Amino acid sequence: MSTSTSRATAGIVALWWAALTVAVIVIRPATVADETRYLSVAWEMHQSGDLLLLRLNGDLYGHKPPLIFWLIELGWRIFGVQLWWPRLVTGAFGLGALYVVFRLARRIAPGRDDVPALAMMITATSLLWIAFAGAVMFDLALAFFVLLALVNVVRASAGAGFRAWVFVGIAAGLGILVKGPVSLLHVLPVALLGPWWAGEEFRARRLDKRRWYAGVAVAVLVAAGVALAWAIPAAVVGGEAFRTEILWRQSAGRIASEGYHARPFWFHLAVLPLILLPWSAFPPCWRGVAAALRERTLPATRFAIAWVVPVFLAFSLMKGKQVHYLLPEVAGFALLAAIGIARAGDRPARIDKWAVVLGPTLVAAALIALAPRLTAGGVDTMRFGAAVLLLLVFAVVLAVMKLRTPRALVAATGSACVASAVVLYVLLGPTLLRLYDLQPFAGAIAAAQQRGQPVAHLGVYHGEYQFIGRLAAPLRVVHGPQGAVEWARAHPGGTLVLRTEHPREFAGVQPLASQRYRTGQVFLLRSEDVPAVVEDLARAGP
Repeated sequence: MSTSTSRATAGIVALWWAALTVAVIVIRPATVADETRYLSVAWEMHQSGDLLLLRLNGDLYGHKPPLIFWLIELGWRIFGVQLWWPRLVTGAFGLGALYVVFRLARRIAPGRDDVPALAMMITATSLLWIAFAGAVMFDLALAFFVLLALVNVVRASAGAGFRAWVFVGIAAGLGILVKGPVSLLHVLPVALLGPWWAGEEFRARRLDKRRWYAGVAVAVLVAAGVALAWAIPAAVVGGEAFRTEILWRQSAGRIASEGYHARPFWFHLAVLPLILLPWSAFPPCWRGVAAALRERTLPATRFAIAWVVPVFLAFSLMKGKQVHYLLPEVAGFALLAAIGIARAGDRPARIDKWAVVLGPTLVAAALIALAPRLTAGGVDTMRFGAAVLLLLVFAVVLAVMKLRTPRALVAATGSACVASAVVLYVLLGPTLLRLYDLQPFAGAIAAAQQRGQPVAHLGVYHGEYQFIGRLAAPLRVVHGPQGAVEWARAHPGGTLVLRTEHPREFAGVQPLASQRYRTGQVFLLRSEDVPAVVEDLARAGP
């Protein structure tokens, strides 16, 4: 692939990234509970100035390491506290990860000009990657450091020596500071299987297995050193409970515990076709993967297998599972597909072109099927019609385009995916997301605090309101109806936050604030109204 073609591909991917990131920054509110929780941890770091110990609602928080929070705090000190900076931080890691995908594919498949571009485009436009563009989460940053570590594993296989393993360790260690020891799970299988996937090249370069595995050990030690540079001081200062959280529960505890997103063994297998859309329904991808698997002697194919299969099986064996745990491996699936598509190198078949058209057409059809529910939920008819019309226009444009190469076909499919996502954000997002935006309600809580009223929260509290309300103090958490009543009687001038699963009204009670949230409603109640509301809820039953 020529330099000009590489630049054109990089330009297309950068344009995709910019369109998605801007749409997310402008339209998407901080969503409960993950984004609001992590933003609140960063907000409390900003308030306290403590960069060592993390806090949520005033309590020590050991569920995540500090690197992303440090970067958010750095930007807030420069630009002030707002939401666009945290979204830009995670979005920038996503863009950086796509660049590293390109570098990784070029190193592992030298001489195969289309593989880097195809791998980068397929990764960037997979549904899971699009869904997490700009999200204030940890997975794109983790993917960046995992991919950076894997690039250096490939460098080690090319004879770069222990310097490459030091870089592997630094990248994996920074990944630990992003999301914990799970960073090593994404990297070690490829490193440990190096002599297998490198094959003839390993022997041709006279690489010694003992030196190889000594290099792996060096990488693990360096990674541990990077992570422990924060973890040891934090464990000492934070005390026993915090020490247990960051050194055990954050990693091994989540693997073994039923309490962290417990799901069946087959969960990731079931969601895999969904998170890899549109490519899981793209004929050239399946032909490409099949072609690549038939050539398992190729180091690039073996590398992709050594990366994806062990990690997939490991996450399947864990009791706790989330869809986004596999986000770094999306690049591994993309690499495998790209190797096969580039290997085939044939002109797209007619069915391939119609597969491109099918994407926006199916999204438009799904919107039409959901029209009664969407319009009943407040979606403006004009916006709804414009979204459907634009999606159908995309389909028509793709149908008449002359896509003569697999790379052009992939670029057109990716463009259709990104354009469809941006259309949905711009035209339907403001209405569909309003039920997830708690900022107006959080503002009412902040106003109560400013009036000097104590505020309590009934039930489990994940810090939903701390950042979006810029709250100056933690909320007191009370549990159970009796706990709410006792707190209200002890704080006659206070207010209580209550959430119900369904919208409702309480006879004779005028809340200080209320707002629809998801399928239910949130209320800010005066202390004197709490006993009556609790009694009303008890009569209504579950």
